[in-house]
Amino acid sequence: MAKTAHSDAKTWAEHPTRSILSLVKQVQYKAYVRLESVFQPLGVTAVQFRILTTLSSRPGLSSAELARLYDVKPQTMIKQIALLEAKGLIGRRTSPTNRRLLELTLTEEGQACLKLCRTGAQAMERTLLEPLDETEQAHLRAMLVTLLQSMSGPVVAEGDDPDIEEFSRVGVQRV
Repeated sequence: MAKTAHSDAKTWAEHPTRSILSLVKQVQYKAYVRLESVFQPLGVTAVQFRILTTLSSRPGLSSAELARLYDVKPQTMIKQIALLEAKGLIGRRTSPTNRRLLELTLTEEGQACLKLCRTGAQAMERTLLEPLDETEQAHLRAMLVTLLQSMSGPVVAEGDDPDIEEFSRVGVQRV
């Protein structure tokens, strides 16, 4: 009788020397690579998707504020902002309260692109979780939330923007 991928994975995962952190990192990396392939036809990278997502819920941030939020050098963020602006996905405007500050906002094209990116990301997530039934998915989600809470990190409530909370702690993710 042929083994299913699910039973192979279960046997492999039960091996006591398998590092959970290593497994999480491997899944994260493979998901990231797949996400990049989803965004590639749209001309956007996963990093740019995160920036667009942040600006959709927090319009008016400056590139310096984004750099601090993502814990990257300002020059790194400026490069990403320039790419997004060249694609017509974001615009800059002078702050009404500080003429030296340029605020970033999504353009209509940026909003449309973000909508397509989110649709693709959700489809990719469904595919990624396909080997798990609904109960297993709910259990995995609950366990991950528990781990986040135990590490005193911010946990995102349903409906909140996870990309903003994730970057509110220094050193969590680099662009």
